[in-house]
Amino acid sequence: MTPDSQTSSSARALARNAPWRFLAAFLREPLTVGAPWPSSRALARAVVDTCQFAPHATVVELGPGTGAFTELLLERLNSRGRLLAIEISPTNVEVLRRRFPHCQVIHDSAENLVAHLGGRRADCIVSGLAWANMLPGLQDRIFSAICRGLAPSGQFVAFGYAHARWAPTTLRFRRLMFENFARVETSPIIWQNLPPAYVYSCWRPIGPRAAQPRTNHDPDRHRRRSRPQR
Repeated sequence: MTPDSQTSSSARALARNAPWRFLAAFLREPLTVGAPWPSSRALARAVVDTCQFAPHATVVELGPGTGAFTELLLERLNSRGRLLAIEISPTNVEVLRRRFPHCQVIHDSAENLVAHLGGRRADCIVSGLAWANMLPGLQDRIFSAICRGLAPSGQFVAFGYAHARWAPTTLRFRRLMFENFARVETSPIIWQNLPPAYVYSCWRPIGPRAAQPRTNHDPDRHRRRSRPQR
């Protein structure tokens, strides 16, 4: 067996075992990892297909877990661009480094992403973070880092779980997106995921105090207002 075939075989074995390693990480750090099972292929494909970047781009992935999005992002970049995968769980970092030896895997909090960009800005930032599990202070610090680390014409892509759509922390995260980006789009629910999820796409950070474009509105805000009071 050649070294290349051994590496390929090892990567396939790691991919097969990744869900169980993800579950182990969740059981040890449930608030940090955020979900008991990695994102499905359907959600990963929906997230990566939403991303708009050239093959030579600089892409940052926050909270890559065991690599569901990472694999597809690396395929898109095709060894021409740069992918920084920032993961806080040591268990997942170990898996990522073994699965993707040519990817820059950084063991750190997402709030420190700017320090790892080397003075550059990202063309696209992809979030696999559990925003609904975060306290407000951490949400603010990470979101501030995203806005500072994203290029003026860059794109921010994230996902949320359908069952947590009305959770206060999720609503707060949505408010951060609509206050800091000129355009925010939400995908239909991806049912082929456990739990079902949807994808956010955001463009052009404009600063939290900037006036909101009239076309930029949160559709759920109007639905909440129209609900009868009990």
